[in-house]
Amino acid sequence: MRGMIHEPRTSGYLSGVRRSRLLVPAVTALVLVGLAAARRAPTGSSDGSRPGASSAGPTMAVTSTPMAVPSSAVSATPEVASCGAVGIVHGPWSLRPTESSVLVRWDACREASADLKVTREGGGAPRTYTGTRRRSVVRASYDTEPGVAPDKAGVRYLTEVMVDGLAPSTCYEYEVVVAGPALRGRFCTARRPGDSFVFLATGDTNASTGKSDGVFAKVLGRTPFGARPDLTLHLGDMQYYDQVVESYATWFPAMDRLLRAGAIAPAIGNHEFERPHEFEDYYLRLFGGAGLEAPVEHYRFQSGGIWFFSLDTELDLAPGSPQGKWLEAQLADAAAQPGHRASVVYFHKPWITLSTYPNAPELRRHYLEAFRKFGVRLVLQGHVHGYERFEEAGITYVVSGGGGAALHDLDVTVGSRPAEAKARKAHAKRHHGTVVRVAKDRFEVRAIADDGAVLDTFSVPFR
Repeated sequence: MRGMIHEPRTSGYLSGVRRSRLLVPAVTALVLVGLAAARRAPTGSSDGSRPGASSAGPTMAVTSTPMAVPSSAVSATPEVASCGAVGIVHGPWSLRPTESSVLVRWDACREASADLKVTREGGGAPRTYTGTRRRSVVRASYDTEPGVAPDKAGVRYLTEVMVDGLAPSTCYEYEVVVAGPALRGRFCTARRPGDSFVFLATGDTNASTGKSDGVFAKVLGRTPFGARPDLTLHLGDMQYYDQVVESYATWFPAMDRLLRAGAIAPAIGNHEFERPHEFEDYYLRLFGGAGLEAPVEHYRFQSGGIWFFSLDTELDLAPGSPQGKWLEAQLADAAAQPGHRASVVYFHKPWITLSTYPNAPELRRHYLEAFRKFGVRLVLQGHVHGYERFEEAGITYVVSGGGGAALHDLDVTVGSRPAEAKARKAHAKRHHGTVVRVAKDRFEVRAIADDGAVLDTFSVPFR
C-alpha cells in the first residue's frame, strides 16, 4: 500500500504541469453558461450542456438536464443497478449563503426526491422547497482495493434546491423529504454587517484515517466562543484517492458531521486531480459555484461585512496573472462595499511554512500592499498536515491542514529559512481545526485538537 504522506506534484504555484489548460477553461465555461442560463430559465441550459447552480424556489418544477454526450457513452455507463430504496448516494450539504438564501445539494443514482423541508432553528412552521435535478454521466471510477466502497461510473442526478426568502443572521434546519432514514442538515444565512459569528477553517480531510470525525466532534459543537460555526472554509485536499483505502463513497459518510453542520466553502487542492475526470465529475460538479459570482475556481462571498476570498493554488497567482489581477481588483471592490469590516484570504498550498514544502516569499511581498490597503490581516492555508502560525509585516498566516491526513514534520526547514523561523509564533503536529470568532473589531482564534486541547489562542485586529 502506498504511503499516506504525499509530496507536492509541482514545485510552485503554476498549473501547466498539473491541469490541462484547454480542458478546465472549457469545463468552467460550461458551468458559467449554465449558471447564467439557470437564472434566466430554471429548466436548465438550452443546449443540453451541464449547467451550474440553478435557481429554485417553493414552486419550481423538477427538471432533468442531460449532458451533451454520445448515446454510446450513456449506454456504457448506465444508472447504478443497486441504487437503494432512497437513491441518494451523497449528501446533503449546503453552499453559497447570502442574507436571504442558501443552496442545498445532494447527489443521487436515480431520479430521487427533489423536495426539501426547511424550519427555523429553534422552531417554527416548516416550508417545503422543490429543487431541480441535473443529469450527468460520471466517468471517474475507483474500484481497486478490496473492502473499500467503490466509486462507479454511471448516470447521476445532482439535485439543487435554492432556499430563498430567508431572514438574515438566522440559522435553519433542513430535511430531504424521503421515505426512509432522515437526511437532515443545518445552515445559517449570511450575517448582517457588524454582527458577530463563528466560522471553522480546516483542510486535508483524509477522512478514511478515522481522524477527521474526531476533529469535527470538537470544533462543530459548542466552541470556546459559545456558538456553533456558521460555515466551514475548506482549505483544499478534500479527498484522497492516493491513500488507496479512500473513495468518495467512503469520504462522504466520514465527512457527514461537517457537511451537515453548515455551509462549506472549499478551496481547490492538488488532491482534487488524482484520477482521470475526478475534478470535473466530483469537485466541480458537486462543489462548484460556491461563490457569489464567476469565476468558479476562485471566488468570493461575504457574511457580516467580512469578505472571504478562496484562491486556487493549482493556477498561477503570480503578479499580473489572471487570478492575481482578479484578487487585487476584487479586494478593492469589497473594501468599497457598505459595511465592509475586513477580508480573509484562504487557499491550499502555503505561502509560508517550515515544513518540507516550498514557500512563496515573492507572493507575500507582492500582495502585502493590497492586503494592507484593503483590510486583509488573516490568511488561511492548508497542504501541510499540522498547525502553524506566522506573523509577518502585520499579516497573520495560519496553516491549518490538520483535518485528518497523516501528520507532517513541521521543523524540516527551520535551519534553512531563518526569516520564516523568526516569524513563526506557534506550531503543533496535531490533527485539529481552527475556529474563528468574528468580534466587533477583530478575529478571535482558537486552534483546537481532536482531543479538545487548545493548541493556540490569539486575536487579529481588522486594521
